[in-house]
Order: sequence, then C-alpha cells, then structure tokens
Amino acid sequence: MSRTGPPKAAGTAAFAELEWNEQGLPRSRLFDDVYFSAADGMAESRYVFLEGNALPERWSRLAASERFLVGETGFGTGLNFLNAWELFNEVAPDSAQLEFLSIEAYPLSPADLDRAHATWPDLMALSAQLRAHYPRCLHPGVHRLVLVPGRITLTLLIGDANAGFEDCLHSSHPAHRYFSSGIDAWFLDGFAPARNPEMWRPELFACIQAMSAPGATVATFTAAGDVRRGLQAHGFEVRKQAGFGQKREMICARLRERLTLPTVSDFPASPRAGDQPLAWDVSSPVSQSPSAGETVVIVGAGLAGCHAARALAERDVSVMVIDQAPDPASGGSGNAQGVLYARPAAQGGDASDFNLAALQFAERHYARWWQKTGVGDDCGVLHLARDDRDAQRQHDLVEAWPRQTLFRLMDAQEASRLAGIPLQRSGLWFPGSGWLAPPALCRELLDHDNIEYRQAGVAGLQRAGQTWQMLDSEGQAIASTSRVILACALGLRELLKENRLPAQAVRGQLSHASLQDGDRGHELRIALCGDGYVAPPQNGQLNFGASFVPNDESLELRQAEHEENLRRLNRQVPGLLTRRTVAAPGEGRASLRCATPDRLPLVGPVPDHALMANRFALLGKNADASLAQPGAYLDGLYVSAGYGSRGLAYAPLATELLCWHMLGGPPPVSRALRRALHPARFLIRDIIRGKR
Repeated sequence: MSRTGPPKAAGTAAFAELEWNEQGLPRSRLFDDVYFSAADGMAESRYVFLEGNALPERWSRLAASERFLVGETGFGTGLNFLNAWELFNEVAPDSAQLEFLSIEAYPLSPADLDRAHATWPDLMALSAQLRAHYPRCLHPGVHRLVLVPGRITLTLLIGDANAGFEDCLHSSHPAHRYFSSGIDAWFLDGFAPARNPEMWRPELFACIQAMSAPGATVATFTAAGDVRRGLQAHGFEVRKQAGFGQKREMICARLRERLTLPTVSDFPASPRAGDQPLAWDVSSPVSQSPSAGETVVIVGAGLAGCHAARALAERDVSVMVIDQAPDPASGGSGNAQGVLYARPAAQGGDASDFNLAALQFAERHYARWWQKTGVGDDCGVLHLARDDRDAQRQHDLVEAWPRQTLFRLMDAQEASRLAGIPLQRSGLWFPGSGWLAPPALCRELLDHDNIEYRQAGVAGLQRAGQTWQMLDSEGQAIASTSRVILACALGLRELLKENRLPAQAVRGQLSHASLQDGDRGHELRIALCGDGYVAPPQNGQLNFGASFVPNDESLELRQAEHEENLRRLNRQVPGLLTRRTVAAPGEGRASLRCATPDRLPLVGPVPDHALMANRFALLGKNADASLAQPGAYLDGLYVSAGYGSRGLAYAPLATELLCWHMLGGPPPVSRALRRALHPARFLIRDIIRGKR
C-alpha cells in the first residue's frame, strides 16, 4: 500500500516508517494503517486483486507470446505482485509476458522487505528473487526490474502516484498524450481514502483512464463513495461486491469509455491563439508490434546491437544481426576485458541520473551472464580517488545518497585488504559490479533461436515502399524489413548522412602485459578504476588502460600510448608491474569508440531532419513557444549508439528504452531521461540556438 506526497528531492527515497505487531505484521506509522489483513494477507490479496480482476480466467486464455499489463497504486510489501507472478506462472502460456507497473512513494527498506516476506513461506522462492532485484539505491523515479527475461517484468515508480503516472503518460504535445499498450488490469491498493486523500484525487482517475486498454478492469479493497464516483466520472462501469473477510464491500469496475485523444492530423500547422505554452517534446507514437514472421534487422554486432537483439528475441521477435565481421564484438566492443563503470554525481542532473539508473540495472542484468564461464566476474569495482579533490567528490556523493547499499567509501587500508595488493588512496567501493569480456558476452547474447547472424557490409539504406533496404557497396539489397536498428557506432555517419546525428570518434588503446615473477598484478582480486582501469589478471595477462584520444581514427598500436597507460597505472597502483615499460607495441589493442557531444547515448527513433526542423522552427524565436505539431521521424528506423567508453554500463538499460520506443508498455526511465537520450535532442538544441 502507498501514500502520496513527494519523497525527498535528492538522495534516496523516504523509506516507510513501520511498526510491527505481535504477529510480525507491518503497520504504517505515517498513515496509522495496515499493509494487509491480519487475518490472511495472502488470501486477501488474491481475492481482491486477482479474482476481482478475473485474472485466473483471463490469463488462462492468453495467446502464445501475448503481453498482459497490470498497473498498481501502492507497491508496499510487494505481496500483490508476488501473488500475480505466482498465478501467472500457474495458468498463463509459457511464452506469455506479464508486465507489472507499480508506484510507491514510501518504499520499504530492504531490511523491512526481508522481514515482511518472512511471513509468506509459500512465496519464498519468488520473494527471494524479488529481493535480489530490489534496487540498492532507491532513488525517486523509475526502476526497471526484469525478474524473468521475456516473461516477468516489474517497473517500480518511486514517488507520488499522480506525478508518476503522469510522467509515464505525458508528452507535451497533446497528440501524444497517451499510454501505448494500455494497462489491462488495475490494482488500486493505496492506504484507505480517509487516511490518504492525497492519492485518491481526480487526477489519479484521469491517469487511470488515459493509461487503460480497451475493456480494462479495476479492483480495489475500498468501497468509498469518492472512489466509486471518480471511476464512474472517468469512463468506468462500477459495481460493488462482497469484501474480504469482515469487510462488507469492495469495488470492481470495467472501462466502458476509453479516453479519446486527438491524432496528429487534428492539429493545425501553426499555434492557435490561446494555446498554453508547451515545452518541446520529441515523443513519437509507438507503431504496432512486429507481426508474426516479421524480422527486425540490426546493423552492428557490438554491445549495443547484441543487447538489442537479445532483448527483442526474448520478447519473441525474430531478429537478424548484420555485421561486416565474421564474429560479434570485432570493433569498439572487442577488448578482452571491460569494467562495469558509471559515474553518478552528488548534484544530480540527467547524466548523473542515467548513470545511477543504468549501473543498477546493469548489475542486475549481468547476474545471469557472470555465471557463464569466461564471460566475466562480479568481483566488485573500486573507484580509486585520483587526488584529494576526487576524494572529496566521492565523499559528497555518499553524503548525497544516504541509506543505499550500491556503493560506500573505503579507506586505503581496507581497500588494500579487499584488493589483495597495497593501495595508497581511498576509494568508492561498488560491491555488485565487476568486469566482463565483451566478445564472450556478445556471443552469449546472440545465442538464441530467434536471432540470425549474417556477415555482410552495409554501405547504405534505401526506403522502398513500406520497407527499408540494406545495401552493399555496389548498391545491391542485402536485406529488407519494415524495422531497422542502427547499432553500427561510427557507421551512422555514412548511413545517416542527411540526418547529421553527432557521432564523434574517440580512439582508445588498451595495454596487455604478461605478468612476470614478482609482479603484484598476480594478486589483484578486484577491478580498479580511476585514472584508467585495470582488471584482475586472466591467463597470466594483465589488461589495463585505456587511452582516450578524441577525433583520432587511427587503429595503429602506438608505443607512446602503451607507455602512458603504464605510467598512469604505476601512479595509481605502484608495483603492480615490475617493468617500467611495456615490452612491445604489439601487446595491446586499439579501437574506436563512438561518443556524442554530451556523452550520453542516442537511443530511439531517427528524426526526419528536414521535416522536424520545419515543424519546430518557432523554437528559434522562443524556446518556450507553443508547438502545434509533434516531432517527425523516419518510420521504422531506430538508433542505438554513442555509448563511448561506458557501453557495458549503458547498453542494458538503454536497450530497454529502445524496446519501449518500438513496442510500447511502461517506460523504463523517466520522461526527463527519455528526452536526454533521444536522437532528436541535438537538432532541437541547434534550432533553439539559431543554428538551423
């Protein structure tokens, strides 16, 4: 159950303050109300929400690979979600998918969640999985939890119910104010309206109506008149039925009138007098899900392309990955070892927020891949402070994010014990992180029946009717499909000449060194970051670096960069290698990263550059102008690129965002981050600055 009212503006969310009765059941101190029935909380949840929405019958009738969306107000202990998960496993087809969207303003702390789950031994296996995925840093905003890939997904919103759902819904252009792949069933489970009136406002019912699929159902424990009237006023046919246990009545409802929203064609080409100012927005309506037999083509087989392929394949979408190399991860993703690294900041902001969300998602995502031999190791990562200023930055970060377990400060003595080697500086310890071997990871990601790998060089794109054709260097079609994902890094510059998406080359050279007797590198047990990175040794070899040279596209190995890598390593971790220089220039690997001017990736639909520039021209005179038309996009063409040196950390969550753009459902990140990563953002900035 939930309350509303915004949690703290910065730092971790305001956890629920609980008291526990003699039976070990939690009660909210703030609302002086229980989370579930003392008589039988599990039975109450199943009766009110599962049976109240007729889910046993509805889920048993789902078609193969069909998605079903549940929306919930008040995640609380997660009991409703766990019961829904259990029932879905029992009655739904094996290939069906459950997406669960829940909001909670005062989440339980991990310790309280453990204690609450101990009261339901029948749900022990599922509750253990939920707790393993529960965010280590419960920041306000969106948390995507993939409990069973391709099967069970939980999107947990931390914050006010009305604001959270509005964020899911909202695009500043009225034509896009909708929720694609609408909610099929609602669990309205906030604390009682008399105790929590801030949640049960008219705005909540408006969001529910706008987010609902045709024929959506609602079930709630309450029979309060305000709730009944609110649902009726927003298109629902409401009925009362017997409540659970000693409770006399509860409410069930079915949507009879879905919110009718205007389409793009309903809006004039220029603003009307009296229009309210709208901030620019680049949202695009989600097209229909790929039809049976349709194949999505992904150009590029690095971390971005392989993650996209796997995510779609697990959603039962057929995928063809095309790359010029015979094996995946042969370009910028081809280093022998990479460290899972992100950089949140105390002051917040889009970049910091994405780093924090992406790192948490990546740690959970890689848990199953770390179990594969040769893919990597969740040994933990220590961000060594480079100097006193960096040490203060780390201290400020920990102060800004209290009550989290994602990272903690560690002095040099403790860090030395953990690393197995002497260290001279303090650091920020990330116990859930580690290193991965990108080539091995990419091979594992592509190992799926729905994925086909094809070696071919794509030199051009051509629109032919409703399809895109991939062309070779002689202009011959390699493949054609209605949907294409460009995950080809710097190849974007050639394939999207007219769209001018910014793709900057950054040269990076990783150094390899064969360990000798007496080298402390043999003893390194964790991954270290700071001024470069070094991973634990593999097969007697230490991998460290890497150089960072913008606008240099040479792939030659340079002795000078090897020596600079070694100098930085020796400054940070003296004695790791006894040699003063790297013996030969062949001991390393040079590759090109694809970066963007703001160091955030490009994820989403490709803008129609000319048409969008025309539609948004008014922003050049007034950045806050009312926009009468939405953004314009090249139908069926998407991009996932610009990950720079943080592909391991960024790609998993960014891929969830890519799938949202393509398939709809609950968004995996906030509206602010959807804008911050959108491929059209640079065009909009240029228009505002008068560069278009």
